[in-house]
Amino acid sequence: MTVASPNRGAAPPPEDVPGPGTRVDDFTVAYRISRGMSADVFAVWHHGLLAPLVCKRLRPADAGDEKSRRLLRAECDALRRLCHPCVVRLVGENMHAPLPYLLLEHAGTHTLRAELRESGAFEAARAVRLVQHLGGAVGHVHARGLLHRDLKPSNVVLRGGRPVLIDFGVAWDLGDVRRCPPDRSGTPQYLAPEQVTRMPLSPATDVYGLGALLFELLAGERPFRAGVEDWRAPLSARYPQLVDEPDFEALSARGVPEGLTSVIRKSLSRNPRARFQSVPELLRALDEFTPVKVYPEHLTPEAALLA
Repeated sequence: MTVASPNRGAAPPPEDVPGPGTRVDDFTVAYRISRGMSADVFAVWHHGLLAPLVCKRLRPADAGDEKSRRLLRAECDALRRLCHPCVVRLVGENMHAPLPYLLLEHAGTHTLRAELRESGAFEAARAVRLVQHLGGAVGHVHARGLLHRDLKPSNVVLRGGRPVLIDFGVAWDLGDVRRCPPDRSGTPQYLAPEQVTRMPLSPATDVYGLGALLFELLAGERPFRAGVEDWRAPLSARYPQLVDEPDFEALSARGVPEGLTSVIRKSLSRNPRARFQSVPELLRALDEFTPVKVYPEHLTPEAALLA
């Protein structure tokens, strides 16, 4: 059940970055975890639930921006549709506050990005198992009619070694009649080509994201270099994934089995029709590289906790 603040909109406008000990509605800020494009993420203590939570709150400079409010509202709506042990859980929200916010479960602060920085490239079995569990989560997202659209190591928190998918700020409803988003929201180096060229999206779009993530876990580096930041430059210069190929030799140099490299190569095909068409297809292809089997079409939350 989602909890809501009894003081919706009653508090005065908070400071830009509330310090530790600042009370907001029913919770007290402990510290800031991260800073996003239009929102800050804080660790907080909820007095009604007597539990640590995470608060994602718009900053004052963006609170009046309709796009920022719309994206936060869309994230809230997306999370309401999801219930999976590897997907962050929505606990509450206050979209009517001077600075609208979401309250989320506190799944931890150690991201897959931080783990990569500390440990370097992963062994194949560990990397595959992480992507299997993430695939279970992404398959659940797809079954609820959504795409995540921003799969990357910094959007995965490790909780007891198990991945938890966070940040649904650019989630896309597969039922939207427009068939593709009106912008290129997401992280440039991880966008599937059809996201860049604004072609129709499908579950294969997130398959691409899982393939990029698996490549990075195994190689210790992103599959594509950063593009130029000048918006006037050609798309191919701003988004190298439109013309470049990943350095698959880097995987061979690390002893990654050729069969696993082939799975990643197919997942990262520029043509979405040449990829695995669904997450279950990708997970079946990963079967031979780990004894763990995770299939979204029959995986229940209870079974996921035991896997």
